[in-house]
Amino acid sequence: MPKPQIEAFPTREALYDAAASTIVQGLTEAVATHGFAGFAATGGSTPAPVYDRMSGMTAPWDKVMVTLTDERWVPASDPSSNEGLVRRHLLKDEAAKAGFSPLYFDGVSHEEAALKAQAGVAAAAPFGVVLLGVGPDGHFASLFPGNPVLARGLDPTSDRLVLAVPPGDPAPDIPRISLTFQALTQSALIVLLITGQAKRALLDGEVDPSLPVAAILNQDRAKVRILWAE
Repeated sequence: MPKPQIEAFPTREALYDAAASTIVQGLTEAVATHGFAGFAATGGSTPAPVYDRMSGMTAPWDKVMVTLTDERWVPASDPSSNEGLVRRHLLKDEAAKAGFSPLYFDGVSHEEAALKAQAGVAAAAPFGVVLLGVGPDGHFASLFPGNPVLARGLDPTSDRLVLAVPPGDPAPDIPRISLTFQALTQSALIVLLITGQAKRALLDGEVDPSLPVAAILNQDRAKVRILWAE
């Protein structure tokens, strides 16, 4: 596939509108084709307004299974939890009918949770849509440069869909759970949602092949769209 071009929007509100419509359309098409659709949702502040919009949109939500691209090793009640974010902003109103497969589990170890999460992620795949952010260091999900599990996370032949990601220097600051490249590219569409000039510059033109996100941009398994606003 040709490298995706950055689709620029005049305002963040326009970006959020476009992202919500794109994701809901992708999920609706996946349900029409397969009878169900998986959606891997990302965390952070940027996607929250997208989820708010999606939650009220008409879609076959009862046939959608939502999971996460990654999660901090904290319970859903923690303010930094991606599950908590998705439950507050997406899984309400119309979208309350969707199912949810968590990555965090109480009462088990970090590694055991990653193994336990695999069944739910496998049930949601292949995804109709995966939504990803990109960090200033080129990370996506919780696959960070220099992390001990990065190579495993980016392995296109891995049998793992979910990995336990240890803290690293400089990131992440706490243990995380992450979907792998192998899992995330089992999708009809990957949407990269980015804001600000620094991230646009990171993804514009030739992308440094040493950055984790280059793996997403250079693969031919899933279509990629890059949606951006200042």
